[in-house]
Amino acid sequence: MKVVTAEGTYEKIGFELGHKLADEIYHNISLLNQAIIKKGIDKKEIDIYNQFYVDLASTSSKKLMEGLSRGSGISYDSILRYNALLEVLNPEECTTFAAVGSASLGGKTYLMKNRDTQGRYEFEGEGYYKNRWINIIQCLKTDDGNVMIGVTNAGSTGFMAGMNKHGVAVASNAGDTVESDSMLTKKIGISGRPQMLREALECSTANEAVNLALRKLTKSPMKVPGILWFVDAENVYVVEGSLNQFAVEHVTDGITSRSNHFLLLDHKNNEKSVSPICRKIRADELLTKNFGRINREKLIEFSMDHKNGPSENSICRHSENIQESVTVSSTIMEIDRENPHESTISIALGSPCWAWSKEDGNIIFRMDQDIEIIPKPFLDGSVYKEYIRNDARNTK
Repeated sequence: MKVVTAEGTYEKIGFELGHKLADEIYHNISLLNQAIIKKGIDKKEIDIYNQFYVDLASTSSKKLMEGLSRGSGISYDSILRYNALLEVLNPEECTTFAAVGSASLGGKTYLMKNRDTQGRYEFEGEGYYKNRWINIIQCLKTDDGNVMIGVTNAGSTGFMAGMNKHGVAVASNAGDTVESDSMLTKKIGISGRPQMLREALECSTANEAVNLALRKLTKSPMKVPGILWFVDAENVYVVEGSLNQFAVEHVTDGITSRSNHFLLLDHKNNEKSVSPICRKIRADELLTKNFGRINREKLIEFSMDHKNGPSENSICRHSENIQESVTVSSTIMEIDRENPHESTISIALGSPCWAWSKEDGNIIFRMDQDIEIIPKPFLDGSVYKEYIRNDARNTK
């Protein structure tokens, strides 16, 4: 996991990212192709699905894919297939917190996400670390002056969590439901959470962002059940989407959280899955206990929490089992109510309990400041390699 920057039109940004990340994108696409073979998905079926996907994609997403292809030298069809299918074949489990209004200290609004991913035994060789997809932090400046910073996978046109210069913050969680985890065979679930989040960062308010996403969801449900977050200085919108329903929570003063279970569409939840239940209960405990005192420092504490573990059931997740989900990064977005353009995004690279505890394990960006020289360990991925750990740090 390393930091990359790009600036210009969407096609130029895609070209820069493709050029800088050609090897990483190639590795991730190779992994996706392995997953396709393992699942036994028919090529004709993929081609039809890809066409549905590109028909729904925004112009900016298409331009990014074109640029990624040109910059990396990888075919456009491969870039398209990767973006269309990654979420279907690699759903992520995460824990997300939000606080707005009187819930926070000083009246700022907060969105925090611990990003959890599974590994695979076949993810071995040069370019991979601890059997996981290659993740990156993207710092993008578009030709209209907007700035978008967040975490994603190399080669993706979307974000898993991020913020723009207007103080709009976004994040997503996969949904652990009783429904099928893939609509590929039915060809009706096309909307991708990462792409919807990145497109939402083209908006200047959370209201504009959530309405953009809802317009997409009325055309096609999410590829896999999941949760979307759209937050600004005064609003927290949480969208829960199943394969045939969606619902929206709107918070203007208070707290809310999600793991991988729905709150509004709770009849869809897979109640046999223990980890989402444990993490949701603990998240609510932490938010309620600290109501009125929530700030960046408190959220750092929350992200390092090992209650019910350290294991798959804790907010900061660790496991010796490659195929179990572990926390690979943590993102805290602090939105300044008076001056949203001065909002900040802080990212811990690796296991939060280790990365937040070390000065060189995390990085902070203020949205109105030019990105200055980034320390080499953040550019070459060595920070992540040092702080992604199977063992948990004692945080007490």
